[in-house]
Amino acid sequence: MTMERILRATGEVIAERGTEKAGINAVAEKAQVNKVLIYRYFGGWNGLVEAYVQRGFFLSMFNEKYLESVPENVPAAERSKVWSEYAINLMREFRSRKSSQDLVRWEMSNGETELAKRIATFRDNSYEKLIKKLAPFPEYDPNAITALLLSGITYLTLISNQRDKIMDIDLTSQDGWDRIEKAIRRVYSSLNTAMELAKEAK
Repeated sequence: MTMERILRATGEVIAERGTEKAGINAVAEKAQVNKVLIYRYFGGWNGLVEAYVQRGFFLSMFNEKYLESVPENVPAAERSKVWSEYAINLMREFRSRKSSQDLVRWEMSNGETELAKRIATFRDNSYEKLIKKLAPFPEYDPNAITALLLSGITYLTLISNQRDKIMDIDLTSQDGWDRIEKAIRRVYSSLNTAMELAKEAK
């Protein structure tokens, strides 16, 4: 389908050139379509980027697929595994996608623009759907916990393109990332244990 080809081309162009240097002409050339068609479908560059985030950006697809794979009522014993696997697989996907990394960098530099605000709102809504299904203890502020973990994942991924280590963790090796994944599992396991103990104490 032409629209899907344009969205795929958008991601490829962003990965190759960066968001700042990408544009309608480059996407049209990559998708092998007339740029008039892009304006007709998306209204311009901002509309194209927003559509890419909503329908072609990996986060929206990743979250939707993960939500579909998780049962409605996750047993307490499985909860930390479900959450840690989500965070770890999200990190792996994000690390593999240059276009997604560049979009986040662009958003951080252009957060005051209307487009950046709409992208941030869409992402927040995607996370909140996940939290609503998977977080059983709203009194422990799962939004704040999720924001903290995902911000850390985002920072580590972005900084790994600029430096080799953070403390003694080698960001250029699989061993280094294995340590981070193990830490994520420990965090969620400890949180789940603490929440269950608090529930029993009531």
